[in-house]
Amino acid sequence: MLVRPAARFLTGNLTVRLLHELKRRRLAQYVTAYGAGGWAVLEVLDQLIQNAIVPGFLYNVALVLFLCCIPGVFIITWYHGAKGDQVAPTIEKVLLAGVCVVALAAGGVTVRRGLAENAPTVAALDALKPTDDPRRIAVLYFEAPQDAEFLASGLTESLITELSQVQPLTVVSRNGVVPYRDSRVTADSVGRALQVGTVVEGRLAQSDSVVRISVEMTKVSDGSTIKSFNVQRPRTELFELQDELARTVALNLREAVGTELQLIEGQSGTDNVQAWELLQRAQAARDEAAELTALDDVEAARRSYEGADSLLAQAEKLDPDWVTPTTQRGWIAYDQARLGGFDRPRTAEWIRQGMEHANRALGKNSTDADALELRGTLQYWPYLINLTEEPGEAQRLFEGAERDFQASVRNNPQQASAHAALSHLLLNKGSTSLAKVEAERSYRADPYLRNANVTLWRLFFASLELQDETEARNWCNEGRRRFEDDFRFRECQVWMNVLPRGAEDPAPDIARGWELCDEWVDLAPPNVREFHRARCQIVMAMSLVRAGLPDSARHVLERSRVAPDVDPIRDLSYLEAIARTWLGDYDVALERLSEFLAANPAQAASFADDDGWWLADLRKQPGWATLVGGP
Repeated sequence: MLVRPAARFLTGNLTVRLLHELKRRRLAQYVTAYGAGGWAVLEVLDQLIQNAIVPGFLYNVALVLFLCCIPGVFIITWYHGAKGDQVAPTIEKVLLAGVCVVALAAGGVTVRRGLAENAPTVAALDALKPTDDPRRIAVLYFEAPQDAEFLASGLTESLITELSQVQPLTVVSRNGVVPYRDSRVTADSVGRALQVGTVVEGRLAQSDSVVRISVEMTKVSDGSTIKSFNVQRPRTELFELQDELARTVALNLREAVGTELQLIEGQSGTDNVQAWELLQRAQAARDEAAELTALDDVEAARRSYEGADSLLAQAEKLDPDWVTPTTQRGWIAYDQARLGGFDRPRTAEWIRQGMEHANRALGKNSTDADALELRGTLQYWPYLINLTEEPGEAQRLFEGAERDFQASVRNNPQQASAHAALSHLLLNKGSTSLAKVEAERSYRADPYLRNANVTLWRLFFASLELQDETEARNWCNEGRRRFEDDFRFRECQVWMNVLPRGAEDPAPDIARGWELCDEWVDLAPPNVREFHRARCQIVMAMSLVRAGLPDSARHVLERSRVAPDVDPIRDLSYLEAIARTWLGDYDVALERLSEFLAANPAQAASFADDDGWWLADLRKQPGWATLVGGP
């Protein structure tokens, strides 16, 4: 009977002492503060997840860490909650270390599980069809009121540029989405056409002081919305708006892509918002000029080019160190040089003005890839059109253009248009293998380059030059798939019949060749249709040679002759020289080649070094060295 009252006394005494210690060490206050702080953090994180700024599984990670750290709060409060100086005994350190290990292990498991549940693996993504792969992205031009279209275009192109720098992503270039700029085609249809898994659309609205963008991201495979969100900034903070827009789009893709997307901060090249806006207005005016040129409204196009140049001149004054406006003025001069036919004095004057802008741009930045490509183009174009009549000057221009194109792609390996220009130059130089390499680099860097059809044609013809039938057929088919109505990809099918054939190879299908010829000529632009009819006849004459029908080939060649105004640079004479060589008509072949070189004297050097298969037998003839200046 005496034991039980004593036990109750001791138990009650211990409880009182424990409560006293907990009160003295202020455990309730610290635990309450920890709970309130943890709740606030979880609430903030929940808002970030709802706005698609961070992936959803991070909430579970934070909750696990919060719960695992509760014992640590008790331990720290017990040893350090009381007022006065305290020391950290060894037992406290050991207990806290154990809590940290448990928390980190539980957090790590939660992170791994979240990534596994919310994102496919890289291997799984690689196995997807293009339209199922969220890493393949097309950013469509944002909609905007008419007075803000230039601003929407500038922000769209900035977003394309910045997302293109994110390593896991494949982003369709500006050239790829331009055809859909004013289209009413649905986002998922555009995505299928461009072979992407994600389409980003937006609408811009502005007031006097604020720019607001509403963005929607669409899953191409089923047309569903991945995310939608709004971004807004004061108009004076357009550069910050660019960065925030790109960052928000990238963060919304994290869950689907399953990797951290790190953006390179956008660099417009200027910190002057007004100068940047003037550049966007100028780009819109230049695009309008290009559309007017396509409609053959030359005078209206010139006025648009003049307006664009004036806007760029203002931008230059606002930021004299910014290279881009100066380079763009050079490209406008080049556009003017090619506008409205070939007027030698006028063309020469525009080339001169363009070179002045190019040299000023390179004075600001000697390694700027755009400025180097511009200067190379302004040297290469006069060479191509024989603007200079002095052979030494033509060679100087050719070599200068090659150096500038090489420097441009060296400074920016993704400079697709410079790769394409260099490819053309190398073909003219006779360096077929290198020309093909540059064309492939151009196509890889930007399959949607404005003249991607020409790049594909160049890849086809370089393969033909190298007698690579498989590659030639591949590029011809790719061109036909992408550019169904481009005459070149009927032409390439006719050219496939001219490759050398073995004794067991089937003869060319001449009837099908003539059918393709008709399609080729019908698809050619009306103003050059007569030229292409004659060109097709010569290629068919080559096919007839391969089919063992030399008399028919000669007959077709005779009727392919055209007036000089149809073929001013005598390309057809060169093709006939090839056909005549295969027929063994060497005197006629030399005569036709002489006609070609008379119109293109600067190209004699490339023939002297030529070792291709087209004219292999003609090079053995006595008149060859005299004609081309070779040994």
